[in-house]
Amino acid sequence: MPNIRFTISTSSDVQAAIRMHAEAAGMDVSAYMIAAAVAQMARDDAVTATFAALDARNQAAFEQAGGVPETGLPSFDALTTDEQALVHRVLSSALGSDAASVA
Repeated sequence: MPNIRFTISTSSDVQAAIRMHAEAAGMDVSAYMIAAAVAQMARDDAVTATFAALDARNQAAFEQAGGVPETGLPSFDALTTDEQALVHRVLSSALGSDAASVA
């Protein structure tokens, strides 16, 4: 199978560092970059395999939850005074005191 060439663009300082590391490893830049890419792909594949069962469970739960009807949220005016104060405190904490009246 013939090799297919493609170009990678980077800043000159990164290019110089790659050349230096490739030379230190006794490799040309192409071989060094291929080795780095293959190593990264192996790590990515290992992560995918590690989380495959969890991802499947999450997808199943997501699909199961799709049949649960959403309930409407109460209006701000329908909240108790204590609940309204809590909303103001949370918004104030999250957005800053000037945005506390957004609710």
